[in-house]
Amino acid sequence: MKEINQAIYDEVFKIPLALGYSTYNYLPDTASYPFVYLGEQFGVPIQVKSPGSLVGSSIVTLHIYGAKEKRRQVTDMLSAITLKAKRIARADVYSVAFASDKPQIIQDNSTSTMLWHGILELEFNYLN
Repeated sequence: MKEINQAIYDEVFKIPLALGYSTYNYLPDTASYPFVYLGEQFGVPIQVKSPGSLVGSSIVTLHIYGAKEKRRQVTDMLSAITLKAKRIARADVYSVAFASDKPQIIQDNSTSTMLWHGILELEFNYLN
């Protein structure tokens, strides 16, 4: 049995892969655009009186990098990933429910050419 946050992370990681996107669990040094990497994850457990019960939420942040001429491609990827994330109901042995998404797109000048950087925070509630 996986830890709850890891189980949710693993389910989210499967989504861009299933959609055919190059997907990483780190920011690659070299990769062709567009690509996705799963970055930060924040767990928010809730203390309950029942021992052994797990209740809380988990927020996973995905980053999508795309070429400056392909802004729509980045927005389409954000949308496709969100639609699939809304269908997640199980993560390993845990009951999971999609709670919210927070998409944003910003310009990224960290390379010699401007990129579009899509940032998608996905929040899931869990109960076990």
